[in-house]
Amino acid sequence: MSLSYRKKNDPKRQQLIPEAEQLLGSELRFEEEILLEAAETAAEKKSLEDLKKDLQTAMELELSTIPPYLSALYSIKEGTNLESVEIIKSVVIEEMLHMVMVANLINAVGGTPVIGQFTPDYPSKLPGDVMPQLTVPLAPFSIDSIRTFEKIEHPEGGLQFLSEKEKKKVQQTGAEGFTGIGEFYKAIKDAMIKLEEEAKTKGETIFIPNRNQVTDEQYYGAGGRIITVSNLDDAIQLIDEIVGQGEGTLGTIFSQDYDPQDDDYQVFGPDVEEYAHYFRFKEIRYSRFYAVTDSAHRDSPNKGLPTGQPFKVDWNAMYNFKPNPRLSSLEKGTALYDKSLEFCKTYTMLLKNINDACNGEPDLLIKGITLMYDLKYKAQELMKIPLEDGIHTAGPCFELVACN
Repeated sequence: MSLSYRKKNDPKRQQLIPEAEQLLGSELRFEEEILLEAAETAAEKKSLEDLKKDLQTAMELELSTIPPYLSALYSIKEGTNLESVEIIKSVVIEEMLHMVMVANLINAVGGTPVIGQFTPDYPSKLPGDVMPQLTVPLAPFSIDSIRTFEKIEHPEGGLQFLSEKEKKKVQQTGAEGFTGIGEFYKAIKDAMIKLEEEAKTKGETIFIPNRNQVTDEQYYGAGGRIITVSNLDDAIQLIDEIVGQGEGTLGTIFSQDYDPQDDDYQVFGPDVEEYAHYFRFKEIRYSRFYAVTDSAHRDSPNKGLPTGQPFKVDWNAMYNFKPNPRLSSLEKGTALYDKSLEFCKTYTMLLKNINDACNGEPDLLIKGITLMYDLKYKAQELMKIPLEDGIHTAGPCFELVACN
C-alpha cells in the first residue's frame, strides 16, 4: 500500500498527514484492514440507484457541517477574533461549494438532488454512518467547539477517538460505519468507477453530459472553482477536490518515519495555496498560523503544530448561547419564539434557493447572497437576547419550517 500523500496532479495542495501516534504490528494491520475492507464492501453490489442514494447522503453530510460551523462563527462578537472569523468563514464557504458540486454529480448520473427536506436534529451524528462515535452539537465559539471541528475534518478518521473499551469491542466484532469522511467518499468513488466500467462493456455510460450543472459563472461563493461533470474523469476530479480541501483521504491514518529531506512533510511552504480544514482549525486552537517551514508530521521539530505568526484569540469574546437551541423549547407567541421562527424561515428559504438552483435554475443562486446576510443578522440578533438562567443567551435553531 502506498503511503505517499502528495497529489501528483496538484503539487500545491497542502497534504494531509496525521499527528496521531504511529501504529505498529498487529494494530497497524488491523487499522489498515478495516479501512480498506469498509471501502471495498461499500463498493460491492452497488446499483446506479444505490449510487444516487449514497450521493444524496454525501450532500447531506456536507450540509450537516454547516450549522455547527455557522453557529460558532455567528457567536463571535463583532470586531473581535478577526483571524478566527476569516478561517471559519473560509471553511463554511468551501462546505457550501462541496454541497453544490455533489449536486452536480447527482445530476450527472441522472439523479435529482434534494436540498431542504433534511437537516440534522442537533446534537447529531453525521449522516452516512461516518464516525458513528462522534456527536456534533450546535455550540458557541470555544476550544471545545474547535476541537470538535478538528474531529470532523481529521484526515485520520474516527478510530482515534474511541475509548480503549470501545476500540477493543471494534477489534472483536469488526468495524461498523466509516472512520472518516474521506473513506466515505472513497467508497462512493470506487462504486462509481465500477458502475461506469460495467456500463462501458455494454457500450453505455452512467453519465449524462451538461445536465443541470451549476458553473463558476452562477456560483456566488469563493472557496475554489465549481467542477461540472460530463464523464468519469470529471466525477473523479470532483470527489478528489472535495476530499483534498479538508476531509482527508483513505490511508492517512498511517504515519511514515519523519524524514526532514522528504518534501511530502514540508507542507506549509510559500508555494502552498491551500490548507485543509483540519489544519485551519488547528491554527485557531493554537492561536498561530503555520510557518512556511512547518511540517504536518508529528515527529517533526514542530510536532505537526503551527509555529508561525501568532494572532489573538479571545475565547470570551462570544455570545454564550445555550447549546442546541430548539423551537419546541420556546413558548409560542413570545418575541423570542417569533425571532427564532424567522431565523428558521430564512434558513429554510436559503436551502430551497440552493435546491432550485441545483435542479435546473442555476441563476437563482445569486439570490442566496441576501439570504446569507439575513441569516447572519438574525442569528446575531438572537444571540444578544439573554435567557432567564443569567448564563446563556438565545441562539439559532437551524430547523426546517413552513414558509409562505
